[in-house]
Amino acid sequence: MSKECASRAIKMSMRTQRHRGTSPNALIPLPATVLVFRDQHKQEIQNYAIVGQTLWNFSPQHTEKIPLSQIDLPATTKANDERGVDFRLPGANEGQ
Repeated sequence: MSKECASRAIKMSMRTQRHRGTSPNALIPLPATVLVFRDQHKQEIQNYAIVGQTLWNFSPQHTEKIPLSQIDLPATTKANDERGVDFRLPGANEGQ
């Protein structure tokens, strides 16, 4: 993944929202997204991008490349719905 593409992905996937009644620059982090893997282990992530068949996890410690084939996508979607977190795969023309 190129630096330009990674930078764009980071900007697109920042999981923060503005809170009413605070300064316009104040950002409140949203709940973490949970990934459910095919072997049923779970991983919470904050900042990610899905590009093609890869999920890029931009954690503060390092960037991690996770093939979507390792993730149980229906279980991941369900787990995040239960937490009130929007997890969706980009359409055919998105994220490319």
